[in-house]
Amino acid sequence: MTFRLKLNLVLVGGYLVALAILFPILRGALSDGAADAVREQATMLSEVGLATEHYTSQEVLPQLLQGATVQFPPQSVPFYAVSRLGEMLQKKNPDMDIRVTALNPTNPSDAPTLAERDLIERLRTASAPSSLLAEGRNDKGQPVLRLATPVRVTDSGCLSCHSDPGVAPKTMIDAYGSQHGFGWKPNEVVGATIVTIPTDRLMAAASGRALRILVWMTVLAAILLVLTNVIVEYALLRPLREMSAVAGRVSRGGFAEPELSVPEGNELSPLAASFTRMRRSLESSFRMLDE
Repeated sequence: MTFRLKLNLVLVGGYLVALAILFPILRGALSDGAADAVREQATMLSEVGLATEHYTSQEVLPQLLQGATVQFPPQSVPFYAVSRLGEMLQKKNPDMDIRVTALNPTNPSDAPTLAERDLIERLRTASAPSSLLAEGRNDKGQPVLRLATPVRVTDSGCLSCHSDPGVAPKTMIDAYGSQHGFGWKPNEVVGATIVTIPTDRLMAAASGRALRILVWMTVLAAILLVLTNVIVEYALLRPLREMSAVAGRVSRGGFAEPELSVPEGNELSPLAASFTRMRRSLESSFRMLDE
């Protein structure tokens, strides 16, 4: 096995080992960045949803209920406003969703799924945080991240519609009946604003970026390998082959060969100088024998 082949095997093998170590680390770092981006998106959408709820409750609800004597306007309900926001969002982002759901909603369509119910129950505990992040899967089986923020009864506006059917607007009873959405209590967590963000595409994109980085690293490594071979060829192997050829001819009496010339500073220059001294000594010895 030649020196060049051994050198290339060592360099390629070392690079493959480094690649095997670096790829999981790089993919993990990019996946963490993608996960952070998902959390930021979820947090932003949650804040938008909460702002929509607050605006609807404080600004829209009083205005619409004043003139609603015949038919209950669903636009006055914060849950409805956020649901419409989620529908508009899904037109361009089908896998994203934002909705407000309650354990005991007035409108049955606002009832939680099993995963959402679990988040609401966790938010109702005494030690619950201000929001919950949970990984899961949507109805398509895709991995998603859910951010749940509690819906808490904090003002009289909620109780005026959801405390008792007797005090609720008649138009609301006519629209939804009196069997659901009542019995809410002050400061009770009755539901949650839940933002659902898909993670598979972002994670796949992170893996794709990691792969592209490694491809460029491989291209760079290939260029460096070629340059290393060129340097080894001209700085080491070619001078050694010349020394070997000249040594072979001199050993057969070919003293007419020009002396080796290796540039100063080259690692082989001391060897070339030693070879030249040995050649001169050998040539002098042959001359003395001829005399």
